Amino acid sequence: MMTASEKNQINVMIVNDSPYMVSLLSDLLSSENHIKIVETARDGLEALRKLRHLSPDIILLDMEMPNMDGLTFIENVNLLPEKNLRIIVVSNYSPSNAKLILDSLELGAVDFISIPPDDPHVVEKLKGALLSKIEVASKSNRDALIPKAISKLRPSKNANTISDGMASTVVVIGASTGAPRIITNILKDIPSDISAGFLIVQHMNKEFISTFAQRLDAISKLRVKEAVEGDQIMEGTALLAPGDMHMVVSPSRQIQLDHGPKRFGVRPAVNVTMVSASEVFGASTIGVLLSGMGQDGAFGMKMVKKRSGMTLAQNESSSVVYGMAKAANDLHAVDKMVDADNLAHEIVKVVKQIV
Repeated sequence: MMTASEKNQINVMIVNDSPYMVSLLSDLLSSENHIKIVETARDGLEALRKLRHLSPDIILLDMEMPNMDGLTFIENVNLLPEKNLRIIVVSNYSPSNAKLILDSLELGAVDFISIPPDDPHVVEKLKGALLSKIEVASKSNRDALIPKAISKLRPSKNANTISDGMASTVVVIGASTGAPRIITNILKDIPSDISAGFLIVQHMNKEFISTFAQRLDAISKLRVKEAVEGDQIMEGTALLAPGDMHMVVSPSRQIQLDHGPKRFGVRPAVNVTMVSASEVFGASTIGVLLSGMGQDGAFGMKMVKKRSGMTLAQNESSSVVYGMAKAANDLHAVDKMVDADNLAHEIVKVVKQIV
C-alpha cells in the first residue's frame, strides 16, 4: 500500500541533451521531498523509448536536441493520451521567441520557463518559479491549462512597415568545418539585384571573421560586412555573424548581437539566427545548411519549415564534414539536398519563387 507521502509525490522526468542543464535542474529540485527525478533522457527519441515503461507526472523538456527535438517529441506524446503526461518546456529560449513558445503550448505543453544557465542569482529565483509551475501542472487539468498559457503569451499584433531597400525575404546560411570555400563560391554567383538579404553564421575564431567578411565582399556582387548591433537586413547585402556573438533578428528586422549561452557548444549558433529570422520573416525565410560538424542548425531548419519557409542543405558527396546537414535531414527539416556547385543557383531560384 502507498504511503501518504508517496501518493503526494510528483515524479519528474528531465529530457535535455546538456549534462549541465540536467544537473542544474536536478539540483534545483533535489531538496524538495515531494518531488522525485525518476528518469532522464538526452533527446526525444530516448525519452519515448523510456516512456514505454514509465509514466512520470511531469516532463521538463528542452527544445533544441539531437535526433528528436522538443516540438517533435510533444507531437509524439500526443499519441499517448493514456499516459496523461504534463510537459513543461525548460529552455534557453526567452519569451522574446513568442512564436516558438506558442508552438510548444499549442502542441500540448502545459507551460514554459526560460533558464539562464550562467547567472546564479537568477537561477536561485528561478527555483521558486519552477517549483510553482511543477506543482500547479501536477494538480491541474492539462487540457484546461493550455489555452490560459497561450492567451498569456500571445504577442500583440503590430504591423511592421518595411522601408525602401529593406529585405522582405531573408536567406540564412549556416556553416562550419569545410564551408568557407563553399560560402565564397555561393556569394560569388549571387546577382547583386537579388530580392533578398543574407545572414551568414560561420563557426570560426573571432579573430578571422573580419578578414573573412572583407574577402567575401571583395569577390561578391553583394555588399558583405561583419554584422554590428542595429544593422538593418537589406536587399543585396550579406551580414556575417561576429565571432563569439549570437546574431538575432529583431521584430524590426534589425540585428541584435547577444553574448548569451553557447548552443551545442558554439557561439554564434546557426539555430539562434534561423529561429529568430523565421519568427520575423515567416514563409519568406530560406534556410541553407552547409558542411560542418555537429547538430547546430538542424532545429533552426525545422523552425524555418514550420513557418512555411524553404530549406536547402549541402549533400553528403560534396561536404567535407556531413554533420550539420545530416542532422537537419534526420529531423526531416530539409526540402532539398543540393550539390555545393549548384547551391547559388538553387538559392536564386527559391528567392524568385518566394518574391
